[in-house]
Amino acid sequence: MAEPIGATSGLLALATFAFQSCITLYNTVRSFQSHLKRVRDLIEELEALSGVLGSLAETIGANADVELAALDLPLQRCGNACKEFEQEILKCSSRSNDNRTSFRDWAKLRYMGEDIDSFRRLLSGYKLTINIALTDASLRKSSVNAENLESYKELIKTASAELEAHLENIDAKLETIFEQTVTESDSDAAERRRIKEEQLSTQRCLQICAQLSDHISQIQLMPKSHGSSPELTDPNDFPELVTNGGLQECKNHLNLTAGKLERHMQDLMDRLVAKSKTVMTSEDDVADLARLREEWETTRQCMDICSKADSHLKESISIIDNYATGDAVQFMISTDGNIIHGKNRGLGWRTRQVGGHLSDVSLQQLSRDMTSVSIRNPGNEGGPPSRGDTPSVPNDGVENGPISDFRERYGRGFKLTSKSIPDVTASSTKSAESLSQKTPNPS
Repeated sequence: MAEPIGATSGLLALATFAFQSCITLYNTVRSFQSHLKRVRDLIEELEALSGVLGSLAETIGANADVELAALDLPLQRCGNACKEFEQEILKCSSRSNDNRTSFRDWAKLRYMGEDIDSFRRLLSGYKLTINIALTDASLRKSSVNAENLESYKELIKTASAELEAHLENIDAKLETIFEQTVTESDSDAAERRRIKEEQLSTQRCLQICAQLSDHISQIQLMPKSHGSSPELTDPNDFPELVTNGGLQECKNHLNLTAGKLERHMQDLMDRLVAKSKTVMTSEDDVADLARLREEWETTRQCMDICSKADSHLKESISIIDNYATGDAVQFMISTDGNIIHGKNRGLGWRTRQVGGHLSDVSLQQLSRDMTSVSIRNPGNEGGPPSRGDTPSVPNDGVENGPISDFRERYGRGFKLTSKSIPDVTASSTKSAESLSQKTPNPS
Protein backbone atom coordinates (compact mmCIF):
# COMPACT_ATOMS: atom_id res chain seq x y z
CA MET A 1 0.00 0.00 0.00
CA ALA A 2 2.92 2.37 0.64
CA GLU A 3 4.00 2.38 -2.99
CA PRO A 4 0.67 3.57 -4.49
CA ILE A 5 0.38 6.27 -1.82
CA GLY A 6 3.91 7.45 -2.59
CA ALA A 7 3.19 7.48 -6.32
CA THR A 8 -0.03 9.42 -5.78
CA SER A 9 1.60 11.99 -3.53
CA GLY A 10 4.41 12.44 -6.06
CA LEU A 11 1.92 12.98 -8.87
CA LEU A 12 -0.03 15.44 -6.73
CA ALA A 13 3.18 17.35 -6.02
CA LEU A 14 3.91 17.57 -9.76
CA ALA A 15 0.37 18.74 -10.51
CA THR A 16 0.66 21.40 -7.81
CA PHE A 17 4.04 22.50 -9.14
CA ALA A 18 2.71 22.85 -12.68
CA PHE A 19 -0.39 24.69 -11.44
CA GLN A 20 1.59 27.21 -9.38
CA SER A 21 4.07 27.81 -12.23
CA CYS A 22 1.19 28.41 -14.62
CA ILE A 23 -0.50 30.87 -12.25
CA THR A 24 2.76 32.74 -11.68
CA LEU A 25 3.36 33.09 -15.42
CA TYR A 26 -0.25 34.18 -15.91
CA ASN A 27 0.10 36.96 -13.35
CA THR A 28 3.45 38.04 -14.81
CA VAL A 29 2.10 38.34 -18.36
CA ARG A 30 -1.01 40.19 -17.20
CA SER A 31 1.12 42.68 -15.26
CA PHE A 32 2.50 44.05 -18.55
CA GLN A 33 -1.03 45.16 -19.58
CA SER A 34 -0.40 44.45 -23.24
CA HIS A 35 -3.23 44.64 -25.77
CA LEU A 36 -1.47 42.66 -28.51
CA LYS A 37 -3.49 39.75 -29.79
CA ARG A 38 -0.71 37.21 -29.32
CA VAL A 39 -0.34 38.28 -25.69
CA ARG A 40 -4.09 38.10 -25.11
CA ASP A 41 -4.14 34.64 -26.70
CA LEU A 42 -1.36 33.53 -24.36
CA ILE A 43 -3.27 34.83 -21.34
CA GLU A 44 -6.37 32.91 -22.41
CA GLU A 45 -4.34 29.73 -22.91
CA LEU A 46 -2.74 30.10 -19.48
CA GLU A 47 -6.14 30.62 -17.91
CA ALA A 48 -7.50 27.48 -19.56
CA LEU A 49 -4.40 25.48 -18.60
CA SER A 50 -4.64 26.56 -14.96
CA GLY A 51 -8.25 25.38 -14.89
CA VAL A 52 -7.29 21.94 -16.19
CA LEU A 53 -4.37 21.66 -13.78
CA GLY A 54 -6.61 22.65 -10.89
CA SER A 55 -9.12 19.95 -11.82
CA LEU A 56 -6.30 17.43 -12.10
CA ALA A 57 -4.99 18.26 -8.63
CA GLU A 58 -8.49 17.92 -7.16
CA THR A 59 -9.01 14.57 -8.90
CA ILE A 60 -5.71 13.16 -7.66
CA GLY A 61 -6.37 14.39 -4.13
CA ALA A 62 -9.87 12.90 -4.01
CA ASN A 63 -9.07 9.56 -5.72
CA ALA A 64 -5.90 7.85 -4.60
CA ASP A 65 -6.46 4.95 -7.01
CA VAL A 66 -6.85 7.05 -10.15
CA GLU A 67 -4.61 5.89 -13.01
CA LEU A 68 -2.76 9.03 -14.06
CA ALA A 69 0.87 8.05 -13.51
CA ALA A 70 1.65 8.61 -17.21
CA LEU A 71 1.27 12.36 -16.65
CA ASP A 72 4.39 12.66 -14.50
CA LEU A 73 6.70 13.74 -17.34
CA PRO A 74 4.19 16.12 -19.04
CA LEU A 75 3.47 17.79 -15.68
CA GLN A 76 7.17 18.22 -14.90
CA ARG A 77 7.86 19.65 -18.33
CA CYS A 78 4.79 21.92 -18.20
CA GLY A 79 5.89 23.44 -14.89
CA ASN A 80 9.47 23.92 -16.09
CA ALA A 81 8.31 25.51 -19.36
CA CYS A 82 6.17 28.07 -17.51
CA LYS A 83 9.03 28.95 -15.12
CA GLU A 84 11.58 29.21 -17.93
CA PHE A 85 9.36 31.35 -20.13
CA GLU A 86 8.68 33.69 -17.22
CA GLN A 87 12.45 34.06 -16.76
CA GLU A 88 12.82 34.90 -20.45
CA ILE A 89 10.14 37.61 -20.13
CA LEU A 90 11.78 39.18 -17.10
CA LYS A 91 15.21 39.00 -18.72
CA CYS A 92 13.95 40.63 -21.90
CA SER A 93 12.08 43.37 -20.02
CA SER A 94 15.13 44.17 -17.87
CA ARG A 95 17.16 44.87 -21.00
CA SER A 96 14.45 47.15 -22.38
CA ASN A 97 14.08 50.80 -21.49
CA ASP A 98 10.28 50.49 -21.53
CA ASN A 99 8.31 49.99 -18.36
CA ARG A 100 5.75 47.23 -17.97
CA THR A 101 2.87 49.28 -19.31
CA SER A 102 4.72 50.10 -22.54
CA PHE A 103 6.81 46.94 -23.06
CA ARG A 104 6.98 46.30 -26.82
CA ASP A 105 9.56 43.51 -27.14
CA TRP A 106 7.11 40.61 -27.23
CA ALA A 107 8.18 39.82 -30.78
CA LYS A 108 11.77 39.34 -29.59
CA LEU A 109 10.86 36.72 -27.00
CA ARG A 110 12.23 33.29 -27.82
CA TYR A 111 11.83 29.93 -26.12
CA MET A 112 13.67 26.98 -27.64
CA GLY A 113 14.15 29.12 -30.73
CA GLU A 114 10.41 29.80 -31.17
CA ASP A 115 8.21 32.86 -30.63
CA ILE A 116 5.35 33.47 -28.22
CA ASP A 117 2.75 31.83 -30.48
CA SER A 118 4.75 28.60 -30.57
CA PHE A 119 5.00 28.66 -26.79
CA ARG A 120 1.23 29.03 -26.58
CA ARG A 121 0.80 25.97 -28.83
CA LEU A 122 3.23 24.13 -26.58
CA LEU A 123 0.99 24.85 -23.57
CA SER A 124 -2.03 23.80 -25.61
CA GLY A 125 -0.47 20.38 -26.14
CA TYR A 126 -0.04 19.93 -22.37
CA LYS A 127 -3.61 21.06 -21.75
CA LEU A 128 -5.10 18.67 -24.32
CA THR A 129 -3.06 15.75 -23.04
CA ILE A 130 -4.12 16.32 -19.43
CA ASN A 131 -7.74 16.68 -20.51
CA ILE A 132 -7.59 13.38 -22.37
CA ALA A 133 -5.97 11.59 -19.44
CA LEU A 134 -8.63 12.91 -17.06
CA THR A 135 -11.48 11.91 -19.37
CA ASP A 136 -9.96 8.48 -19.96
CA ALA A 137 -9.74 7.87 -16.20
CA SER A 138 -13.33 9.05 -15.79
CA LEU A 139 -14.61 6.70 -18.51
CA ARG A 140 -13.22 3.74 -16.61
CA LYS A 141 -15.66 4.42 -13.76
CA SER A 142 -18.71 6.08 -15.32
CA SER A 143 -20.68 6.46 -18.52
CA VAL A 144 -20.80 9.37 -20.94
CA ASN A 145 -23.57 10.85 -23.04
CA ALA A 146 -23.56 11.07 -26.82
CA GLU A 147 -22.49 14.71 -27.04
CA ASN A 148 -19.54 14.27 -24.68
CA LEU A 149 -18.51 11.07 -26.45
CA GLU A 150 -18.26 12.80 -29.83
CA SER A 151 -16.42 15.79 -28.39
CA TYR A 152 -13.98 13.41 -26.68
CA LYS A 153 -13.26 11.66 -29.97
CA GLU A 154 -12.58 15.01 -31.62
CA LEU A 155 -10.37 16.03 -28.69
CA ILE A 156 -8.20 12.94 -29.18
CA LYS A 157 -7.91 13.57 -32.92
CA THR A 158 -7.01 17.24 -32.40
CA ALA A 159 -4.43 16.51 -29.71
CA SER A 160 -2.82 13.70 -31.71
CA ALA A 161 -2.50 15.89 -34.81
CA GLU A 162 -1.01 18.82 -32.87
CA LEU A 163 1.42 16.62 -30.96
CA GLU A 164 2.58 14.88 -34.12
CA ALA A 165 3.25 18.23 -35.79
CA HIS A 166 5.08 19.42 -32.68
CA LEU A 167 7.25 16.29 -32.61
CA GLU A 168 8.17 16.74 -36.27
CA ASN A 169 9.24 20.31 -35.50
CA ILE A 170 11.41 19.16 -32.59
CA ASP A 171 12.99 16.41 -34.70
CA ALA A 172 13.84 18.96 -37.39
CA LYS A 173 15.47 21.28 -34.82
CA LEU A 174 17.48 18.47 -33.26
CA GLU A 175 18.59 17.27 -36.68
CA THR A 176 19.83 20.77 -37.52
CA ILE A 177 21.79 20.97 -34.26
CA PHE A 178 23.33 17.55 -34.79
CA GLU A 179 24.42 18.49 -38.31
CA GLN A 180 25.98 21.74 -37.12
CA THR A 181 27.84 20.17 -34.21
CA VAL A 182 29.20 17.06 -35.90
CA THR A 183 32.94 17.06 -36.34
CA GLU A 184 34.60 16.70 -39.70
CA SER A 185 36.22 13.38 -38.81
CA ASP A 186 35.07 10.37 -40.77
CA SER A 187 34.51 8.31 -37.64
CA ASP A 188 32.09 10.84 -36.09
CA ALA A 189 30.17 11.21 -39.34
CA ALA A 190 29.92 7.44 -39.75
CA GLU A 191 28.74 6.97 -36.14
CA ARG A 192 26.09 9.65 -36.52
CA ARG A 193 24.88 7.97 -39.70
CA ARG A 194 24.64 4.60 -37.93
CA ILE A 195 22.68 6.13 -35.05
CA LYS A 196 20.31 7.81 -37.49
CA GLU A 197 19.69 4.55 -39.34
CA GLU A 198 19.10 2.76 -36.04
CA GLN A 199 16.61 5.43 -35.02
CA LEU A 200 14.64 4.95 -38.23
CA SER A 201 14.70 1.18 -37.78
CA THR A 202 13.52 1.45 -34.15
CA GLN A 203 10.71 3.80 -35.12
CA ARG A 204 9.59 1.38 -37.81
CA CYS A 205 9.56 -1.49 -35.30
CA LEU A 206 7.46 0.62 -32.91
CA GLN A 207 4.95 1.22 -35.70
CA ILE A 208 4.78 -2.52 -36.41
CA CYS A 209 4.08 -3.28 -32.74
CA ALA A 210 1.33 -0.65 -32.62
CA GLN A 211 -0.32 -1.89 -35.82
CA LEU A 212 -0.21 -5.52 -34.71
CA SER A 213 -1.63 -4.65 -31.29
CA ASP A 214 -4.51 -2.74 -32.94
CA HIS A 215 -5.19 -5.68 -35.24
CA ILE A 216 -5.34 -8.09 -32.30
CA SER A 217 -7.82 -5.79 -30.55
CA GLN A 218 -10.05 -5.87 -33.63
CA ILE A 219 -10.13 -9.65 -33.97
CA GLN A 220 -10.19 -10.42 -30.26
CA LEU A 221 -13.44 -12.17 -29.30
CA MET A 222 -15.75 -10.43 -26.88
CA PRO A 223 -15.69 -12.34 -23.55
CA LYS A 224 -18.95 -13.65 -22.20
CA SER A 225 -19.87 -12.69 -18.67
CA HIS A 226 -21.51 -15.29 -16.42
CA GLY A 227 -21.47 -13.38 -13.20
CA SER A 228 -19.15 -14.12 -10.36
CA SER A 229 -19.96 -17.83 -10.05
CA PRO A 230 -17.43 -20.13 -11.73
CA GLU A 231 -19.98 -22.93 -12.02
CA LEU A 232 -22.02 -20.83 -14.47
CA THR A 233 -19.27 -20.98 -17.10
CA ASP A 234 -20.53 -22.57 -20.32
CA PRO A 235 -18.27 -25.45 -21.47
CA ASN A 236 -18.85 -24.27 -25.03
CA ASP A 237 -17.00 -21.05 -24.17
CA PHE A 238 -13.70 -22.86 -23.66
CA PRO A 239 -12.37 -22.27 -27.23
CA GLU A 240 -13.14 -18.56 -26.96
CA LEU A 241 -11.50 -18.29 -23.53
CA VAL A 242 -8.34 -20.02 -24.76
CA THR A 243 -8.21 -17.87 -27.89
CA ASN A 244 -8.74 -14.65 -25.95
CA GLY A 245 -6.09 -15.64 -23.45
CA GLY A 246 -3.55 -16.32 -26.18
CA LEU A 247 -4.33 -13.06 -27.98
CA GLN A 248 -4.06 -11.11 -24.73
CA GLU A 249 -0.65 -12.65 -24.05
CA CYS A 250 0.44 -11.54 -27.51
CA LYS A 251 -0.67 -7.99 -26.73
CA ASN A 252 1.15 -8.03 -23.40
CA HIS A 253 4.38 -9.18 -25.06
CA LEU A 254 3.97 -6.50 -27.74
CA ASN A 255 3.61 -3.86 -25.03
CA LEU A 256 6.81 -5.08 -23.37
CA THR A 257 8.60 -5.06 -26.71
CA ALA A 258 7.38 -1.54 -27.48
CA GLY A 259 8.64 -0.39 -24.08
CA LYS A 260 12.11 -1.79 -24.77
CA LEU A 261 12.17 -0.17 -28.21
CA GLU A 262 11.12 3.17 -26.75
CA ARG A 263 13.92 3.04 -24.18
CA HIS A 264 16.36 2.17 -26.94
CA MET A 265 15.13 5.17 -28.94
CA GLN A 266 15.80 7.41 -25.94
CA ASP A 267 19.30 5.97 -25.53
CA LEU A 268 20.08 6.75 -29.17
CA MET A 269 18.86 10.31 -28.70
CA ASP A 270 20.97 10.71 -25.56
CA ARG A 271 24.06 9.61 -27.48
CA LEU A 272 23.47 12.25 -30.16
CA VAL A 273 22.80 14.95 -27.57
CA ALA A 274 25.92 14.06 -25.58
CA LYS A 275 28.08 14.30 -28.72
CA SER A 276 26.65 17.69 -29.60
CA LYS A 277 27.18 19.07 -26.10
CA THR A 278 30.90 18.33 -26.25
CA VAL A 279 31.24 20.69 -29.22
CA MET A 280 28.98 23.50 -27.97
CA THR A 281 30.62 26.45 -26.23
CA SER A 282 27.57 28.56 -25.35
CA GLU A 283 25.66 27.75 -22.16
CA ASP A 284 22.45 29.01 -23.74
CA ASP A 285 22.86 26.59 -26.64
CA VAL A 286 23.46 23.73 -24.22
CA ALA A 287 20.36 24.72 -22.23
CA ASP A 288 18.25 24.90 -25.41
CA LEU A 289 19.48 21.46 -26.47
CA ALA A 290 18.58 20.02 -23.05
CA ARG A 291 15.09 21.52 -23.28
CA LEU A 292 14.62 20.12 -26.76
CA ARG A 293 15.66 16.69 -25.52
CA GLU A 294 13.16 16.87 -22.65
CA GLU A 295 10.42 18.17 -24.92
CA TRP A 296 11.12 15.39 -27.43
CA GLU A 297 10.58 12.73 -24.76
CA THR A 298 7.58 14.53 -23.25
CA THR A 299 5.84 14.86 -26.60
CA ARG A 300 6.29 11.17 -27.30
CA GLN A 301 4.82 10.43 -23.88
CA CYS A 302 1.84 12.69 -24.61
CA MET A 303 1.26 10.93 -27.93
CA ASP A 304 1.32 7.58 -26.13
CA ILE A 305 -1.31 8.84 -23.66
CA CYS A 306 -3.57 9.87 -26.56
CA SER A 307 -3.03 6.56 -28.35
CA LYS A 308 -3.91 4.50 -25.28
CA ALA A 309 -6.98 6.65 -24.60
CA ASP A 310 -8.17 6.08 -28.16
CA SER A 311 -7.65 2.31 -27.83
CA HIS A 312 -9.48 2.26 -24.51
CA LEU A 313 -12.36 4.18 -26.05
CA LYS A 314 -12.71 1.64 -28.85
CA GLU A 315 -12.43 -1.37 -26.54
CA SER A 316 -14.72 -0.27 -23.72
CA ILE A 317 -17.58 1.50 -25.50
CA SER A 318 -20.17 -0.34 -27.59
CA ILE A 319 -22.20 1.75 -30.02
CA ILE A 320 -25.66 0.30 -30.72
CA ASP A 321 -28.50 1.61 -32.85
CA ASN A 322 -31.64 -0.56 -32.69
CA TYR A 323 -34.60 0.09 -34.95
CA ALA A 324 -37.72 -2.02 -35.33
CA THR A 325 -41.37 -1.74 -36.34
CA GLY A 326 -44.41 -3.63 -35.19
CA ASP A 327 -44.32 -6.29 -32.47
CA ALA A 328 -40.65 -6.14 -31.44
CA VAL A 329 -38.47 -6.66 -28.37
CA GLN A 330 -35.31 -4.52 -28.36
CA PHE A 331 -32.30 -5.12 -26.10
CA MET A 332 -29.43 -2.66 -25.56
CA ILE A 333 -27.53 -4.43 -22.79
CA SER A 334 -23.94 -4.57 -21.61
CA THR A 335 -23.07 -7.88 -19.92
CA ASP A 336 -19.35 -7.19 -19.42
CA GLY A 337 -19.49 -3.82 -17.67
CA ASN A 338 -18.47 -1.84 -20.75
CA ILE A 339 -20.05 1.48 -21.57
CA ILE A 340 -22.90 1.35 -24.07
CA HIS A 341 -23.98 4.23 -26.24
CA GLY A 342 -26.89 4.04 -28.63
CA LYS A 343 -30.62 4.17 -29.21
CA ASN A 344 -33.60 1.85 -29.03
CA ARG A 345 -36.06 3.11 -31.62
CA GLY A 346 -39.30 1.26 -32.25
CA LEU A 347 -42.55 2.03 -34.06
CA GLY A 348 -45.54 0.04 -32.92
CA TRP A 349 -47.77 -0.11 -29.87
CA ARG A 350 -46.40 -3.53 -28.82
CA THR A 351 -42.72 -2.56 -28.98
CA ARG A 352 -40.83 -3.49 -25.80
CA GLN A 353 -37.40 -2.10 -24.97
CA VAL A 354 -34.73 -3.03 -22.45
CA GLY A 355 -31.49 -1.15 -21.78
CA GLY A 356 -28.78 -1.11 -19.14
CA HIS A 357 -26.15 -3.32 -17.49
CA LEU A 358 -27.06 -6.93 -16.67
CA SER A 359 -25.28 -10.21 -16.18
CA ASP A 360 -25.48 -12.73 -18.99
CA VAL A 361 -27.71 -15.01 -16.88
CA SER A 362 -30.11 -12.19 -16.03
CA LEU A 363 -30.32 -11.16 -19.66
CA GLN A 364 -31.16 -14.70 -20.77
CA GLN A 365 -33.84 -15.03 -18.09
CA LEU A 366 -35.34 -11.64 -18.97
CA SER A 367 -35.45 -12.60 -22.64
CA ARG A 368 -37.26 -15.86 -21.80
CA ASP A 369 -39.72 -14.06 -19.52
CA MET A 370 -40.62 -11.45 -22.11
CA THR A 371 -41.05 -14.09 -24.79
CA SER A 372 -43.20 -16.18 -22.46
CA VAL A 373 -45.44 -13.21 -21.63
CA SER A 374 -45.79 -12.42 -25.32
CA ILE A 375 -46.84 -16.01 -26.13
CA ARG A 376 -49.25 -16.41 -23.19
CA ASN A 377 -50.95 -13.06 -23.63
CA PRO A 378 -51.12 -12.04 -27.27
CA GLY A 379 -53.91 -9.53 -26.60
CA ASN A 380 -53.66 -5.75 -26.82
CA GLU A 381 -52.03 -5.24 -23.36
CA GLY A 382 -52.86 -1.59 -23.28
CA GLY A 383 -52.78 -1.16 -27.01
CA PRO A 384 -55.49 0.28 -29.24
CA PRO A 385 -59.10 -0.56 -28.37
CA SER A 386 -60.17 -3.99 -29.60
CA ARG A 387 -63.40 -5.93 -29.55
CA GLY A 388 -62.63 -8.68 -27.09
CA ASP A 389 -59.60 -10.83 -26.71
CA THR A 390 -59.04 -12.03 -30.23
CA PRO A 391 -56.31 -14.50 -30.99
CA SER A 392 -53.26 -13.44 -32.87
CA VAL A 393 -52.80 -14.36 -36.50
CA PRO A 394 -51.91 -18.05 -36.51
CA ASN A 395 -48.80 -19.32 -38.17
CA ASP A 396 -50.20 -21.62 -40.81
CA GLY A 397 -46.74 -22.54 -42.03
CA VAL A 398 -47.17 -20.23 -45.00
CA GLU A 399 -43.81 -18.65 -45.52
CA ASN A 400 -44.82 -16.58 -48.52
CA GLY A 401 -47.89 -14.56 -49.22
CA PRO A 402 -49.83 -11.65 -47.68
CA ILE A 403 -49.83 -13.03 -44.12
CA SER A 404 -46.09 -13.60 -44.11
CA ASP A 405 -45.42 -10.15 -45.56
CA PHE A 406 -47.68 -8.56 -42.96
CA ARG A 407 -45.94 -10.43 -40.11
CA GLU A 408 -42.44 -9.38 -41.25
CA ARG A 409 -43.42 -5.74 -41.54
CA TYR A 410 -45.83 -5.19 -38.63
CA GLY A 411 -45.59 -8.23 -36.33
CA ARG A 412 -48.09 -11.01 -35.60
CA GLY A 413 -51.13 -8.75 -35.65
CA PHE A 414 -54.71 -9.73 -34.79
CA LYS A 415 -57.64 -10.99 -36.83
CA LEU A 416 -60.75 -8.84 -36.73
CA THR A 417 -64.01 -10.72 -36.03
CA SER A 418 -66.66 -10.12 -38.68
CA LYS A 419 -70.23 -9.36 -37.58
CA SER A 420 -73.41 -9.78 -39.70
CA ILE A 421 -74.85 -6.59 -41.16
CA PRO A 422 -78.69 -6.40 -41.48
CA ASP A 423 -80.03 -6.81 -44.99
CA VAL A 424 -81.38 -3.36 -45.54
CA THR A 425 -82.96 -4.24 -48.93
CA ALA A 426 -84.89 -7.24 -47.65
CA SER A 427 -86.12 -5.31 -44.63
CA SER A 428 -87.33 -2.48 -46.81
CA THR A 429 -89.22 -4.90 -49.11
CA LYS A 430 -90.98 -6.56 -46.17
CA SER A 431 -92.01 -3.17 -44.76
CA ALA A 432 -93.43 -2.11 -48.11
CA GLU A 433 -95.46 -5.30 -48.46
CA SER A 434 -96.84 -4.91 -44.95
CA LEU A 435 -97.82 -1.32 -45.65
CA SER A 436 -99.63 -2.23 -48.88
CA GLN A 437 -101.68 -4.89 -47.08
CA LYS A 438 -102.86 -2.38 -44.46
CA THR A 439 -103.80 0.39 -46.94
CA PRO A 440 -107.63 0.36 -47.72
CA ASN A 441 -108.89 0.20 -51.29
CA PRO A 442 -110.24 3.64 -52.30
CA SER A 443 -112.94 1.98 -54.39
